[in-house]
Amino acid sequence: MMKFGIIANIKKNRVIDVVVPFIEWLLSRKQQVMIDQTLQDLIQFKEPHIQVVPVTVLSGKSDCVIAMGGDGTMLTAARLVGKLEKPILGINLGGLGFLAEVGVENLYHKMEQVLAGQYTIESRMVLKVGISGDLPKSEYFALNDIVLSRGGGPRIIQFDATIDGSYFSTYYADGIIIATPTGSTAYSLSAWGPIVAPSLESMILNPLCPHSLTARPTVVPVSSIIGLEIRSSDVKASLVIDGHQNIEVTSKTQIRIEKGEYSIRLVTFEDHNFFDILRRKLHWGSLPRK
Repeated sequence: MMKFGIIANIKKNRVIDVVVPFIEWLLSRKQQVMIDQTLQDLIQFKEPHIQVVPVTVLSGKSDCVIAMGGDGTMLTAARLVGKLEKPILGINLGGLGFLAEVGVENLYHKMEQVLAGQYTIESRMVLKVGISGDLPKSEYFALNDIVLSRGGGPRIIQFDATIDGSYFSTYYADGIIIATPTGSTAYSLSAWGPIVAPSLESMILNPLCPHSLTARPTVVPVSSIIGLEIRSSDVKASLVIDGHQNIEVTSKTQIRIEKGEYSIRLVTFEDHNFFDILRRKLHWGSLPRK
């Protein structure tokens, strides 16, 4: 018997139609199910054998976390799991879904495989960003990316980047994306960044709308330590972690980005292939159709 913690995006139209029969299916197979109060308020599940727990402790009590929604839900699950390194299974309820790759149409087939132990675990690196200087010293972690941007300001920002303590470049831009290979198919892809296979641990520096023809995306080794420093003293910029946490930073803020000490563990299956996912999701090799 396994303990499954379910996290769901309650804004998805299909969530009730999918979650309720799925919980019933798990209970019929004598599995333990945990959900948070927000999901319970939505589905109003009557079965007394599920546990309703605070979302902050759900992952710690689970053997496996099931994230039902899209890639945003996967990022939420990754943030909740954090250093616990509990495996996460993503169920795509619509949208592109690079991380939440199991579709509703094959949900039960894949879950039968999980219950039979017929799955593998794929480790994904995370980024750690340390902030100090004019702000209280703190650390944050990102599975996809860390973005330094001009926020709501009307002007581009000027900032320096260092790698392993050595000066790398000065950017005049809307900002910069520091992405993991996992994040290479997210915001960085929209900003013309390279796609990097998740098995190739590295970090991507991708400037946003740089005011220079020579500023280009750069891939650096995973052992690198990236430093960012805003040069304009009158500018307040934003540091956004995985699209969820937004921190206001200034020229007095010291930003240090490096590989995190733990990994996010994703449940995958024998037929999982990153390049096949790219081809299907991005329609590579297909002719344009009217």
